[in-house]
Amino acid sequence: MKLLMAIASSLAATALALSVAAFVVADRAESSARGASPGPSSTQAPAQAQTLDVELGDVYIAPVQMSAATGASLVLNVRNTGAIQHDLRVEGGPGTAMLNPGGSESLDLGALDAGTYTLFCSVPGHREGGMVASLVVGDDEHAGHSGGRMLHSDEDYMAGVEAFPAATEGLGGQPMAPELDGDVKVFELTAEEIAWEVEPGVFRDAMAYNGEVPGPEIRVQLGDRVRVVLHNELPESTAIHFHGLVVPNDQDGVPGLTQPLVLPGESWVYEFDVVNAGSHMYHSHMNGSVQIPMGLLGAFIVEDGTEEVVDQDITMILNDGPLGYTINGKGFPATQPIVARQGEKIRIRYMNEGLQIHPMHLHGVPQLVVAKDGYPLPFPHYEDTVTVAPGERIDVIVEATELGAWAFHCHILTHAEGPNGMFGMVTVMLVSE
Repeated sequence: MKLLMAIASSLAATALALSVAAFVVADRAESSARGASPGPSSTQAPAQAQTLDVELGDVYIAPVQMSAATGASLVLNVRNTGAIQHDLRVEGGPGTAMLNPGGSESLDLGALDAGTYTLFCSVPGHREGGMVASLVVGDDEHAGHSGGRMLHSDEDYMAGVEAFPAATEGLGGQPMAPELDGDVKVFELTAEEIAWEVEPGVFRDAMAYNGEVPGPEIRVQLGDRVRVVLHNELPESTAIHFHGLVVPNDQDGVPGLTQPLVLPGESWVYEFDVVNAGSHMYHSHMNGSVQIPMGLLGAFIVEDGTEEVVDQDITMILNDGPLGYTINGKGFPATQPIVARQGEKIRIRYMNEGLQIHPMHLHGVPQLVVAKDGYPLPFPHYEDTVTVAPGERIDVIVEATELGAWAFHCHILTHAEGPNGMFGMVTVMLVSE
């Protein structure tokens, strides 16, 4: 009994010590979140160590402003509470590894000089969407902040709008005319690494078919015999899968299941009869979570003569990942507008090649949803916000009945607008008389 009492007494003392320590850490984090400097005054010895807890959500970093004492050996305990990968980096300095949802890492910054440091998530588009915070070492200047949130910039916002549509190098998804080998339509695609200008002055490492992101648009007729020749100039293996097309098993493009790997420097030939119509895609099926977001994707459209006649037929490929949030390979203000005359009828083929859902919202004009995944809907219906999940293709028809410049964007707002204005998945439909 005495032994049990002694153990219980020891456990109680340990619990009390842990509670006190937890209270101290929580108090420091709360003080930092308020922007207060927890460091000693100038008449006291500087703190020897300081730990701050940092949370990475899918649209924020918390706290948005942190404070540390000059001379303190600072450690950031970083945890990803979001649903997708994030990291935390110090502008011009170190950062964590890419953290999976639920992952955590301690980032040891050591003793920092007095000043204001910018912390951000380096996933393309996340910083612009609001994943940025500040760390003030020494005196707290509260620069660029108010009430714990980032202040927006009217000047930057208007500059982006006035620059639209901004010119950039390269244009993706261009129609590709086939070569003819008898009755066979032949399309040659070279997969290679390139630098792709996503928005003015912003070049990102990409993988492309024939130097374009998205790759060339392939458009054929139902019943055509098609041959696609893939040349792999990448430093890694690849393959092509024809997403949504009904093809023989040995043409399905999945290494290890239906074909060998297409190694660097090798070529591979796909050939099949086109047996189902509609809006489809082609993309890599090797290291796909990297190669597709980096640009190895394109539209494969099959016409059968039954689609409604329209004035314009527009493909809109949505993507997210290393290139940021993009429409047809570009981010606002470098996205292309839809320019229409009043009364025109426009078919828009949404294709989501990204890793996230994108609800596409067109201001001022309803969207008539007429097909999904290449199959006509028996009962078309109107929506103003059309949700397109990864891998889906959704066809809509809009009638340009209302004059003006109408915003057109993903309605997950962190994919389209941040403290410095619109970016990423935003374009405009311009309707004139």
